[in-house]
Amino acid sequence: MLMLFIIFSCLGLGGAIAYKIYRATHPTEKTVIDVASDFEKALDLGKGASKDILAIQTKVWGRGEELKPEDFTAIKKSLGELREAHDKMKDLLDLLHARGLDDSKEKQDIVPKWLQCKMWILDASDLLDNQKPPEYGGLNIPMFLTSDKIRKAKAALGEINTEKDKIIERNNPEEIRTTRKKISDLREQFKVLVTKMQDLDKYVAEGLARPDLSPKEVIELEQLRDDANQAGLAVKAAGQLLLTFPDVPAEK
Repeated sequence: MLMLFIIFSCLGLGGAIAYKIYRATHPTEKTVIDVASDFEKALDLGKGASKDILAIQTKVWGRGEELKPEDFTAIKKSLGELREAHDKMKDLLDLLHARGLDDSKEKQDIVPKWLQCKMWILDASDLLDNQKPPEYGGLNIPMFLTSDKIRKAKAALGEINTEKDKIIERNNPEEIRTTRKKISDLREQFKVLVTKMQDLDKYVAEGLARPDLSPKEVIELEQLRDDANQAGLAVKAAGQLLLTFPDVPAEK
């Protein structure tokens, strides 16, 4: 038994020595992470998933269709890809922080795209949580539907403005009353649409916990704020147009 113990001990010691020598002569290669390359791959994954989701959502405001169960299944799949892209970007940000590169250009490039990816995730996940038309959840569908309403209301106001001189010249009390009512209704509609866009702007800020977001970080904010501004200007334009028509009392 003693001899066997000695033999096995020698074998174990010899093996350990051999392993140590092997490690010394064959050092483990360090894993090198190419931040820029990995970021581009993650960004491409996120962009592709976002485009797939947007193509499905476009059915609502582009063709007036309701989303079907298979649409939500496809959105759920693309949402998984968005989350994968987000996690990869977050890992790269953590790596840069660990390397003390918080002020690097690499981080400055990643952060806005990471935030944009978070916005896409927020939109898709909220849409999946609220699948009931016409008030679908998320950002894109409510935003584009509201934008379409603003466009149509502006067109209606423009038509009245084009015909105003002829309407006033005809001096038909009933026509003037009807026109004034249309203008007043459009003005109130614009006010509601401004509020809707402002609420969606707040939704983005609160959803991402970033009250100071800019369109450079979340591209959807550019349309939200531009449409809100356009609707606000339309409120004033409707008020000014209303003043050009005489206030004809209703017939008794």
